[in-house]
Amino acid sequence: MSNEGFLRRWARLKSTGGAAEAVAEAPPAAPAPAAPAPVAVPASATHQDEAGAARRPLPTLADAARLTPDADFSAFVAKGVDKSVQRLALKKLFADPHFNAIDGLDMYMNDYNKAAPLPPGMLASLKHAPGVLNRLLDDQQKAVEAAGAAQAAEAAEAAEVAEAAEAAVAIDTAAVAEPAEQAPPSTRQGNA
Repeated sequence: MSNEGFLRRWARLKSTGGAAEAVAEAPPAAPAPAAPAPVAVPASATHQDEAGAARRPLPTLADAARLTPDADFSAFVAKGVDKSVQRLALKKLFADPHFNAIDGLDMYMNDYNKAAPLPPGMLASLKHAPGVLNRLLDDQQKAVEAAGAAQAAEAAEAAEVAEAAEAAVAIDTAAVAEPAEQAPPSTRQGNA
């Protein structure tokens, strides 16, 4: 470890790309184990595999129609197979009931647009609901009417106060408008 701090070392390595430090800090490499000698594959064997693959005919729609769920589907998904043949083979594969099992965890599989019928016990317990709802709605209606009456009373009281204030302003205005009796002029000797 060098004596410089972490941040200085990091900045130095970042500016130089870290190549020099990586070479300096890398431990000596262990000698690589000898690679095993390649197994000689006769050229004729590889050529036969390639030729066999080339000679093997591509599957057709008739082959796909004869498939069963336990057949080998690998030939139908290989390169070069017609897309319609692939689709038919995959359709045959996924028609197997094994792949059509619903796991029960899919919450959106059911049709929730159709209402399930209510059991008779639940219907019987809901017979009282209209009476309760009517009483609740009547109580709310009475509360709304009482609140409306209270607001009307407050508005009427505010109107009376406003009228009284206007009357008082009118009286004050009238008193200012009329000339008051003038006091006799004062003399030096005082009022006589």
